[in-house]
Amino acid sequence: MKSKKFSPKEILIPTLVLLVICVCASALLGYTNSLTKDKIASIDAENKVKAMAEVMAEADSFGDEVTVSETLRYSPALDSDGNVTGYAFTVYESGYGGEIQVMTGINTDGTINKIVVLAADNETPGLGQNIKKDSFLDQFIGKSGELTVVKNAVSSDDEIQAITSATISSSALTRAVNAASEYFGENLKEGGEGNG
Repeated sequence: MKSKKFSPKEILIPTLVLLVICVCASALLGYTNSLTKDKIASIDAENKVKAMAEVMAEADSFGDEVTVSETLRYSPALDSDGNVTGYAFTVYESGYGGEIQVMTGINTDGTINKIVVLAADNETPGLGQNIKKDSFLDQFIGKSGELTVVKNAVSSDDEIQAITSATISSSALTRAVNAASEYFGENLKEGGEGNG
């Protein structure tokens, strides 16, 4: 069987058409991104402020955000006189399906005030995304120090019961909370290096 030979014209025209389509699509995507990036950043900032007010509800205001690393940031929660009443930590951690973002409110005595999951969109729906539910997050409230995840019933105060079939996501969130607690204990707690 003899193979058909293509002429340069039969190869060049479809190639040029594809090139024009790709260039146009890239230009449109770039243009759309430039139109929406400021709006997205504004919405993200609003959501972060709401989350800070939720994890440290007693605060009258918040100080400037301090960036400790690419994965850990915090803002001091302040009362009406400007005294620190706690901290709102934002920690990025690797979950089952990708990065999760967790905000943890820690009181000045080191106890966890409240937790809000800012992002866990890549966790498995109906399983890993259940780390957003209060029934899981409420286990952390009032605890301090390093916490561990267990699959069975909790037997001590430093344990958190994993969500059934979502141990990796449960552990990721707990690691994020532990990172905030550890930083607080070493740097911000009364007498710590960062609290003069």
